[in-house]
Amino acid sequence: MTSLELLQERVSATLYLVGGAVRNDLLGLPRSDVDLCGNLSPERLAEETVGLFTVRDVNPRVGTVKLQRGEDSFEYTAFRRDSYPLDSGRHAPAEVIFVGTPEEDAFRRDFTVNAIYKSLRDGTVLDPTGGLADLKLRRLRTTREAEKVFSEDGLRLLRLVRLAAELGFEIEERTFAAAKKYAPLLADISVERKREELNRMLVADEKYGEKDAVLRAFSFLRELGLYPYFLPELEEGIGVTQPSKYHKYDVYEHIIHTVAAAPPRLRLAALLHDIGKPRCMKRDGNFYLHSVESAEMTRTILSRLRYSNEVIERTAEIVRWHMFDFNGEASINKKRRFVRQEWDLLEDIVLLKHADSIGTGFFTQNEFGAALLELKKKMAAEGVPIRIKDLPIKGGELEALGIEPALRAEVMKTLLERQADEGAIRTHDYLLAEALRVAQELRRKK
Repeated sequence: MTSLELLQERVSATLYLVGGAVRNDLLGLPRSDVDLCGNLSPERLAEETVGLFTVRDVNPRVGTVKLQRGEDSFEYTAFRRDSYPLDSGRHAPAEVIFVGTPEEDAFRRDFTVNAIYKSLRDGTVLDPTGGLADLKLRRLRTTREAEKVFSEDGLRLLRLVRLAAELGFEIEERTFAAAKKYAPLLADISVERKREELNRMLVADEKYGEKDAVLRAFSFLRELGLYPYFLPELEEGIGVTQPSKYHKYDVYEHIIHTVAAAPPRLRLAALLHDIGKPRCMKRDGNFYLHSVESAEMTRTILSRLRYSNEVIERTAEIVRWHMFDFNGEASINKKRRFVRQEWDLLEDIVLLKHADSIGTGFFTQNEFGAALLELKKKMAAEGVPIRIKDLPIKGGELEALGIEPALRAEVMKTLLERQADEGAIRTHDYLLAEALRVAQELRRKK
């Protein structure tokens, strides 16, 4: 017996599957989250499942509780109606009124395809809002008057975009018009929630295998006018032309096509890799050093969206160096020093370079990026030291050479850089002598 069957057998009222679980079952897609509802209070449900399920996060105000049994977890919500302040755009309801039937519960939900109910007791499907017809038409439509639905909760604007992209659905005309009208309400939503929806859009094609899901997500964001309220910098690239010999698209379209071409783990970097181009063009009249500008803007944008410091720094570093040797013009030692410097991130930098090339609309990869990976293999075989701890000499030996403390860290750093050069000598004695020469050079510069 499954966990859901055990749960229904134990409790006194009929429970219903609702939302994405029912929708996906009907579409033949895998379930992600399993949401349940019924006319029991969360406290009563918790009482009736003692010993069978672990109960967490009971919230009597909104009627929710989480249940866990082994690997299975469910969120239960009592049937309810929600009340929101007029045109507030806030995500949480101000007032919750508990009701007794699915038909009353259904119209508080966002889209009809998410308001289909399936009884755990006998499998009966209830469709109070016409979601089954919308599933057949592959469209998203609000459960009530669209303006009312979006005016209650601005986060629904991003959910609309994400679901349309993930499922490959169209957006019903009145739903689309209302979403566009209420776009400003997205400003009232927390940056954390906007960030999470953005993260899901960036991998929308991974969810159910919709090929063009990422491109469609960003197309909807633009058409609905949502960028100003969470990612305004992207709009700056619209209409900013690029050399037609190398680019089929303007800066904005190039960025979006690069995102679609990038591996999922690099799509955030792809989204921001050329974000600085419009400002460079406006300030300098060219795109020179746009990767530096883009890296700085990456830090600003990701900090605003409250990504972790680790994500911010990693993403900014990849963005900063995605243009290195893009045309294969760097000297061999410059390439070798770069490979050593970006040893841990090199594969990701090269993958972004490849996606960047595909995003031009003309090329399929960056051959010079591939050459950097071959160079990394060669350097690894040579035993090139990658970090200071890998050097044959240690910092303490510099003291015996009479090198003053203020110079020692810089001497070791310089030695490490030079060790990446072609034909570098790596013996202990040679490096000690080289350390003295480097110290002399540094003293002359001071």
